Amino acid sequence: MRRLILLLLLSGMAASSMAATINWPDALKGIAAGEQYWLDKAPELAKVANVQQSQALEDALSSALSSNTEGALKALVVLDSRDWPHFVGTDLVCMGPINKQSAEIETFYQRTRLALLGTDKGATCLWILEATYEEWKADNARKVK
Repeated sequence: MRRLILLLLLSGMAASSMAATINWPDALKGIAAGEQYWLDKAPELAKVANVQQSQALEDALSSALSSNTEGALKALVVLDSRDWPHFVGTDLVCMGPINKQSAEIETFYQRTRLALLGTDKGATCLWILEATYEEWKADNARKVK
């Protein structure tokens, strides 16, 4: 029992120290740009990310959907196959920005929709994107009335 507790404590300390050594701005910038090296590192990042870092990681992966669609979808398959402390995954990444200016939401939707239509692996993500966009439009229509 002592060994189990010690092992759990040591693994928690290792994860904390790993999170401290990651250059998060570089990692997030690389992921958003669709750099395959950083997309491949996304599961390692999700493992040690706190709440804010996980949200930033999801935002960066959303951007990668149009800059490296295949790479981002591949990373999401890996990320969705496990349970991370704060990272949700495809359900949030494919929604895109929802609390941004209308022009930014429209641009994201059009750009990402076209990218997802260009691959046969993006059906689930496209469905989430389309549903979120339609809901956003309906909310805006209700606000105008």
